[in-house]
Amino acid sequence: MGGLQQYIASLPKTEIHLHIEACVGSKSYHELMDKHEIPHDEKTMALTDFSKIGSLTSMIESFFFVQSFFREPEDFLHVVKDVIAYAERNNIYYIEAFASPSMVLNRGLISFEEMFSTLVSGFDEAEKSTGIDVRLLVDVSRSFGKQNAMTNLEHTLGFLKTHPSRRILGIGLGGQEIGHPCREYNEVFARARKAGLHVVAHAGEEVGPESIWEAIDLLKAERVGHGTSAIQDEKLMKRLAKGRIPLEICPTSNVITRKYVPELAKHPIRRFFDEGLMVTVNTDDPVLFSVELNEEYERVATQIGFSRDEIVTLVKNNLMSTFLSDSEKKARWKQVQKAIGRA
Repeated sequence: MGGLQQYIASLPKTEIHLHIEACVGSKSYHELMDKHEIPHDEKTMALTDFSKIGSLTSMIESFFFVQSFFREPEDFLHVVKDVIAYAERNNIYYIEAFASPSMVLNRGLISFEEMFSTLVSGFDEAEKSTGIDVRLLVDVSRSFGKQNAMTNLEHTLGFLKTHPSRRILGIGLGGQEIGHPCREYNEVFARARKAGLHVVAHAGEEVGPESIWEAIDLLKAERVGHGTSAIQDEKLMKRLAKGRIPLEICPTSNVITRKYVPELAKHPIRRFFDEGLMVTVNTDDPVLFSVELNEEYERVATQIGFSRDEIVTLVKNNLMSTFLSDSEKKARWKQVQKAIGRA
């Protein structure tokens, strides 16, 4: 195991399905609780006991609760610090991550501009000092309905007009999938695409293949978050493979949320990979699910049966599924190959 762990740790990686708020560790949360005099009562302890998460609903409940700890713009510097520390621990040099403004804005304490100005400037400074490049996708969120999603898009477009930055790539559709079909967000995504933003969508995490069809046919999502229910639809798998539409697979998350993956050994990533789908490996919510990217690759190898060569292919898939330019991808992959040669 030591050899495998060391090998995986040595591989320079990217991650493309990561919620930045779920990288924040307990030390930062306790500092924010003390700063804002948030009581350490039974409710707080229950909702920050992430070991009790057993469904997507309970995960979202905990996610929203810990978001409530951010009450001043500078609080988001904890996010920057902990995301960079997470990347350093896992040899990640490039991340495309979700940032979720809905709950923050609904509390009325921090504006969209304040939140994202802090994040953008924080990650700009972090890249200068560490070389780690973190880009953001604004989660327009289906949990709060389509009007809220459109408002988030309008905030994003307004922010980019006054604060042009390569740091913000586009929008993503996250949140509660049941009861909030992709088709309801068609107008939001059409407007985002017209404005030149990248678009991605969670789909097939807790709803059947029809959700994935809507994501790729109606929303024109460039990547699909999770997509595990595609295993139920042979035609869909062929479509995803032919179109080279990346699936942002989060193995541990899919087991914990208990919908389509009863145990890691039965994860459809093996079948997807063998059928030629563009599968990638990600963590989703490292702190909430007590897993980091190195561990995800180790589990894929030891519990699902991916060889070292196949692990390298997955690492390459992640890079090639990013929104970096083709020339940037080529240059980055050369650097990774050099590192593999030293491994």
